[in-house]
Amino acid sequence: AVGLISIHSVLLATIALVIATMATTWLRLAAIPFAAAAVMIIPQVRTPDLLISEDAHLVAMPIGGGELAINRARSNEFTTDNWKRALKAETIVPPETFAKGTLDLADPVDLPPGSPFYCTGDLCIGRHPSGAIVALAENREAARPACDFADLIVINDATAYNPCHDPRILVVTKRQLARDGSAAVFFDPQSATARATIQYAVEKPYRPWHEQRRYSREARGLAPYKKPEKPEAKPQPPQ
Repeated sequence: AVGLISIHSVLLATIALVIATMATTWLRLAAIPFAAAAVMIIPQVRTPDLLISEDAHLVAMPIGGGELAINRARSNEFTTDNWKRALKAETIVPPETFAKGTLDLADPVDLPPGSPFYCTGDLCIGRHPSGAIVALAENREAARPACDFADLIVINDATAYNPCHDPRILVVTKRQLARDGSAAVFFDPQSATARATIQYAVEKPYRPWHEQRRYSREARGLAPYKKPEKPEAKPQPPQ
């Protein structure tokens, strides 16, 4: 797999293609320098350290050796295949799941860099090769303990808000992803204490075809719709 391609490489390749197809004389040779430059700068793009799907359900993290750790044993194959190509990964590493109470995640700092996701109850913990600790929680209550050690917390709950008081911790909720789309996270390789940066797929102000995003239940911070239960029918007296 080629992986991500620099936008500058795409622009140079486009210029080379235009010259090669529009020119009809020896001027076509002018496309060669642009094509060569496009090939040379293909790898000049930083690969994300972590990817988050727009529904906050799936998270993928490269852990080295061509392996891509994910937080779901059963994931969307289309999404994971695209992420594997983008991150030049060959193997998917599913999470290791433990029964609630059988895994002590009180001190995840002991996890070696490049650890896949370990899950127990509503909380999963993994560690990026840079040393950054990633926590994935199903709700705010499950996320609160991770404020003591995590560099990134992803909460799969649209009603949740930031449970941490430390500004260095990046917290991403289902509501933010519903509004701004899937996300790419970058950790600072030079500083373990620096706040991670995040880039969303949808930028604001919204374009016309993105306006509908603001009206979903998740984007409004509402819980999933539950159909009201029908009241039990009272027995009719005999006629």
